[in-house]
Amino acid sequence: MDAGQIVQLLETVLDAKLKPLQENMTDIKQEMTGLKQEMAVMKEDLSGVKQEVSGIKQELVNVKQNVSGLKSDMTEVKQDIKSLHNKFDLLASDQPDDTLAMLKIMNTKLDNVQKDVTFIHFKVSQHELEINRLKAQ
Repeated sequence: MDAGQIVQLLETVLDAKLKPLQENMTDIKQEMTGLKQEMAVMKEDLSGVKQEVSGIKQELVNVKQNVSGLKSDMTEVKQDIKSLHNKFDLLASDQPDDTLAMLKIMNTKLDNVQKDVTFIHFKVSQHELEINRLKAQ
């Protein structure tokens, strides 16, 4: 056997031994490509979730501001109620019908305030639920 034949024989043996490695490398490259594509999709999904969470955060800020406004309104209402109670005490002895009418008006106003507070509580609960769902994803 001359040197050329030995080299050719070595190349054949090396090709036979390296072929499975090359096939494995090709498989790994394909899997990596698939993983990269999946990662890109996950990044897009995560970006969408981040935007949704950001929107929800902004809505919560708005709700908190509304609740803060309602608290100040409630303070005013309480002061008005105290004032009305004082006035009613003065009028109660002289004008029972007017007192009853004022009490009815006050009751209606209090019912409206209660409905507003209930609505805001409902909205805040919805937003908290949505945030928890997004966190769970």
